[in-house]
Amino acid sequence: MKLRIRLYVAAGSLLLTVSLLGLFLVRSVEHSEFQQIDQQLTSALPVVGAISKPSTTPLVKPPTDNHLPTGGNRISAFYVAVVHDHSRRVLLRPFSNNGSAPRIPTHTTVSGHAAQIVTVGSTSGNTRWRAILISFPRQSGRLLVAASLAQVDATANKLRLGVIFAGTGVLGVLIAAGLWVGRLGLRPIAEVTAVADAIAAGDRSRRMSSTGGRTESAHLARAFNVMLDEQQALEHRLRQFVADASHELRNPVSVILGIAELWRQGQLQSGAAGDDAMRRIGQSGQQMGELVEDLLLLARLDEGATPHRSRVDLTLLVQNAIQDAWATDPSRQIKCTGDTEAVISGDPTALRQVIGNLVTNSLRHTPPNSQISVDVRCGPDICVLTVHDQGPGMSAADASKAFNRFWRADASRTRSGTGLGLSIVSGIVASHRGSVVLDTSPDSGTTVVVKLPVP
Repeated sequence: MKLRIRLYVAAGSLLLTVSLLGLFLVRSVEHSEFQQIDQQLTSALPVVGAISKPSTTPLVKPPTDNHLPTGGNRISAFYVAVVHDHSRRVLLRPFSNNGSAPRIPTHTTVSGHAAQIVTVGSTSGNTRWRAILISFPRQSGRLLVAASLAQVDATANKLRLGVIFAGTGVLGVLIAAGLWVGRLGLRPIAEVTAVADAIAAGDRSRRMSSTGGRTESAHLARAFNVMLDEQQALEHRLRQFVADASHELRNPVSVILGIAELWRQGQLQSGAAGDDAMRRIGQSGQQMGELVEDLLLLARLDEGATPHRSRVDLTLLVQNAIQDAWATDPSRQIKCTGDTEAVISGDPTALRQVIGNLVTNSLRHTPPNSQISVDVRCGPDICVLTVHDQGPGMSAADASKAFNRFWRADASRTRSGTGLGLSIVSGIVASHRGSVVLDTSPDSGTTVVVKLPVP
């Protein structure tokens, strides 16, 4: 069942409940008034019987003073008549009678038995009466005693009018609430459904339009748009990632296929040419292997793999990374400053790769005579690793993309590397619940600050 239909059913049920409660209220008031009038009739019967035949024996025994009706139950409020066949002799009329008289009831109550009080109409007009017709032994006439229901009907009519007004007010509130809920609540949900159907049909550009306001539906519309934008951006990054990975793998694959084709044509028969071909195949295979390992590492980091943790001395890892750098390029000036010991909890292999990637980037993108400094300092809660070089640095636009995968600045695209180094650094640091910040400019060089929590 649709939500709109459910709201209509709920509104109808509420209106029906109000109507039934109003009807029950009117019926309850009428029943209470009837009981009160019947009690007045019953208590007035002895007095009425006493005055019905004052010259002879009364029809009923008159009551004592303690049983006389008082207050609102005065005798003058009743209609009293002696009925002979179809004729009647009126003894009393109510003060506010307006000339109407009750019809004779079809049921007769025998004196001494339980009174049968019934509701009858008027001989003229619309006034209703509560009446009792009593027959007495050895008496030819019957006694008709009735009380007008004009006041009861007037009260009931006022209550009915009030219930109608209340029901109309409730209906108006329900209509206004339905319009308000439909405009603020159901319409955005219907739009979400329409947009979702359009996207499922292939229109990825559709977005929610009703995103203003502070309602839940507006928040849903904004969240839906953000979800679609992020999904589209994720698909774009995935396509770009596949394209970049294919581009990086194309060169070594082309080298291997080219050498294999030369060998098939018999052009690599000499020893020197064969050795050079095998060397190039080895380099291409190593390049492909490193790229695949980096991609697998990034995939594990994206999955949120928990690193293996143990006690790690960052200062020792930095010194080892500097020794490795000197082994490949002894002429570079690299210095280590800071604490002599900086122990944290982490994956030593992953943290070694972080430091190695940062030092390698500085060596790769700075002039041979440029100095590189690595500083390690630990506080009570955090350890800070800073790698600074005096190279050309990057612009603000390039720095904002430095941690993107396969991204390299235009000036460095001809150099070696796959553009995954800083992406791996960011992923490993994030898996250790740390942070990495890049501060660079063409005038001041590049500084990378890595913050790792101390256990």
